[in-house]
Amino acid sequence: MRHLVTRFARPALLAGLGLLALRLVLWPFWDGLDPSLRLLVATAIMLVLLIALFGAGFAPAGTRHRNLVTWLSVAAMIGVIPVFDHDFEDLEYQRTWLAPPAAVSSQTLQDTAAGVPQSDGPIVLNRQRDGHYYIEAEINGARVPFLVDTGASGIALTLSDAGRIGIRTHRLDFSIPVSMASGEAMAAPVTIRSLDLRGHHFEEIPAVVMPGGEISLLGMSVLEQFSSLEIRENQLILQP
Repeated sequence: MRHLVTRFARPALLAGLGLLALRLVLWPFWDGLDPSLRLLVATAIMLVLLIALFGAGFAPAGTRHRNLVTWLSVAAMIGVIPVFDHDFEDLEYQRTWLAPPAAVSSQTLQDTAAGVPQSDGPIVLNRQRDGHYYIEAEINGARVPFLVDTGASGIALTLSDAGRIGIRTHRLDFSIPVSMASGEAMAAPVTIRSLDLRGHHFEEIPAVVMPGGEISLLGMSVLEQFSSLEIRENQLILQP
């Protein structure tokens, strides 16, 4: 067994280096493939490199090319780890954001696609001491606090909230100019797959991610889904 592992060390190293080079050269095309397939290839590269590394380690001292195979295997392994991490992150993103919500019925999906809130009762918010209204929404299993802003056209997530609900903030394209309290800034467009607001369920909500800001904003892209919005006796009432 030891002889076989040692014998296949160099072929395994060459196979690993070849697959890694092919993966890096074809990166723009591979990004369009299913993440699970890409992750499988990255795992295969790591396995053959491990065979090469252990094969060189089992070889007797003084064996020809032993040190060369060892160090090349280590260097290639360091290079493939970011590839594996990238593909694993894409797979997790696909499972989180692209799979249909398991807890939502088909009728609910039909209703929310039409923009129908999924609760019979109104949402009543009390005015806080700073004069604003706040509400928590559930996105991807995480509770996100929002400032209700009728002057905002849509949802604006802070960078920290976006990261908390699973958005890959390091890959966002901050290309949309927005006005903030500190001045002009650039925001990144995203789509919230599923949002629950006190029993009201919404699907495919366009939003932006702000580079700054202390709290996320809930704007009219969600508020206008309700039949009426009324302020009465220091309360904001959203009628379904």
